[in-house]
Amino acid sequence: MQRILDIARRAAASDATVLIQGETGTGKELVARTIHDQSERSGGPFVAVNCGAYTDSLLASELFGHVRGAFTGAVTDRAGVFETASRGTVFLDEIGEMSPTMQVKMLRVMQERLVIRVGSSKETHIDVRVIAATNTDLVEKIRRQEFREDLYYRVKVVSCVIPPLRDRPDDIDPLIDHFLAHFCALIGHRDVTLAPAARKILQRHAWPGNVRQIRGEIEQLVSMAADGTVLAPNDLSLELRGETAMSPMPAAPQGSAPPAAASIGTDRSDATYQALLDEWTRAVIEERLTRFAGNITRTAQSLAISRSTLYALLKKYGMHGLDE
Repeated sequence: MQRILDIARRAAASDATVLIQGETGTGKELVARTIHDQSERSGGPFVAVNCGAYTDSLLASELFGHVRGAFTGAVTDRAGVFETASRGTVFLDEIGEMSPTMQVKMLRVMQERLVIRVGSSKETHIDVRVIAATNTDLVEKIRRQEFREDLYYRVKVVSCVIPPLRDRPDDIDPLIDHFLAHFCALIGHRDVTLAPAARKILQRHAWPGNVRQIRGEIEQLVSMAADGTVLAPNDLSLELRGETAMSPMPAAPQGSAPPAAASIGTDRSDATYQALLDEWTRAVIEERLTRFAGNITRTAQSLAISRSTLYALLKKYGMHGLDE
């Protein structure tokens, strides 16, 4: 990670466009913020936009702005991100999810540094630095004609590849200690530590969710602990301990209401660990679906899982979301 941060520091010295590549959860936005914070634009705004979370029309409005009457609901003029981030940095996360139509528009913005609000013909000059990120192989997308080669070379002036955590195990211990200290200070605990056996389990885990997964695990551990707790292996999540349920959760009667989130964690001696985990998972998905009005893409992103994984969970728990 020190090598990555060194690349970020050197990139910050120029105003060149940067492409950050890495799996979900590896810390791409953290690197982008580091570049911004150490650049001459640090006094300006840093605005992040997830390109995979919007339809074409909404993404165009978000990035370029719109004028009154441009579409239903456009009751006032609105500046887009490229205007509001003036003299700052725009972080385009998951740029590989942009449609071909949006890629053409982005190429023009990158080349000419001009934007046109949706519904307008007036050109506006912009003064922003662009940092893009992707968790997909853009070269393969180019081969399949799903991503424009000319746009690829526009955003890849400086390249930063973040390897997954499984390929840099020496980073695991510092991350554990960082998040322990961070969440202890945030929650107000004075001294929560890890027993050597628990730390060894964390060190040996593959961490498919990368840094984001470590952060979530440590946050959960600290949140559930009391001051002075020495966290043992049994305190770790089931996934890390590799435990499986002894028996499946009994099927709920047809038409019965799903278990309430508030019931989780109560004394349920007759429930297996897997049953409690299923109950918790369903409640979390239900809360996120409600928060994002059933939007599949935004719900999946908030849970740091793929759309296909979310669809599988929805099918498993008999739930439904709304396709975009």
